Amino acid sequence: MKRALLWLAATALLGVAGAALYLVAVFPRSQPASPEAIEVTPARLARGTYLAQHVLLCSECHSDRDWTLYSAPSVLPTGAGRTDCLGAGQAMAGLAADFPGRICFPNLTADRETGVGAWTDGELLRAVREGVDREGHALFPIMPYFIFRHLSEEDARSLVVWIRSLPAVSRAHPAKAVDFPVNLFIRLVPQPLTAKIPEPDPANSVDYGKYLATIGRCAFCHSPREGQSPEPVPGRLFAGGNEFRGPFGIRLSSNLTPDPSGLGSTTREEFIALFRRHAAPQPVLPEENTIMAWSAYAAMTDADLGAIYDYLRTLPPVATAAG
Repeated sequence: MKRALLWLAATALLGVAGAALYLVAVFPRSQPASPEAIEVTPARLARGTYLAQHVLLCSECHSDRDWTLYSAPSVLPTGAGRTDCLGAGQAMAGLAADFPGRICFPNLTADRETGVGAWTDGELLRAVREGVDREGHALFPIMPYFIFRHLSEEDARSLVVWIRSLPAVSRAHPAKAVDFPVNLFIRLVPQPLTAKIPEPDPANSVDYGKYLATIGRCAFCHSPREGQSPEPVPGRLFAGGNEFRGPFGIRLSSNLTPDPSGLGSTTREEFIALFRRHAAPQPVLPEENTIMAWSAYAAMTDADLGAIYDYLRTLPPVATAAG
């Protein structure tokens, strides 16, 4: 009996080791980075800056934030990475304290040693939309590349132009250190793009609003999810109820469906005004702050905020206590 148990244990260990070796050898799925050099134009820089600062919120993760102001706007130097890291036993606002290892938000500036100055345009495109760095390693999916893969071709290139515009800042960050077995599982997340993403049509307000709500991660924060799954609970899209923890305590995301517990009778003008009133963030006590980046979204155009509203109005109403 003892020998049989030892044999079973050895077989199980070999199976685990074999699975681990397979994951390391085969994943992440990736394709060669595009060799293209993206042409820098004023239009692309303007669009990329707008997307990065006010829709995708790149600066909210890749810059330090001022938690003494409401909605904690990002501070200079833009894109140099945060000086704090997410790790076991510590929590950044809105993120769990029991994180499996250590993740630091990297430097996106033009510095060649500590930033992305040595990266090619194609490598940046692949990282943003496919989740693979220049060495072919999987990015931890706290970077929402599984959402940014929906960026259109032109918007993705405009974003790279914005990244290229960030002045070099020498700021090194500790290397990623993710605990086993999560370090293996994250290899399964990146997926190569196999088709071009079409350009959205701003003239179609509902479809364009859906596009902005998608790449702006509205659904990701405002839809309840099971555990660590990136997918919303079926039938609960935009129904709110996600829990966020931070210096403000616990906050639940709002219901954005047309249900009375959500947007209800809120008009398009009132929806836009909700954002406009936070354009100049005010001093606030830590316990009164929020994870919602109101001040960043407040600089979106009326047309874009209105398009998001138009799309949200097409959703089926879902009642929720998070309203």
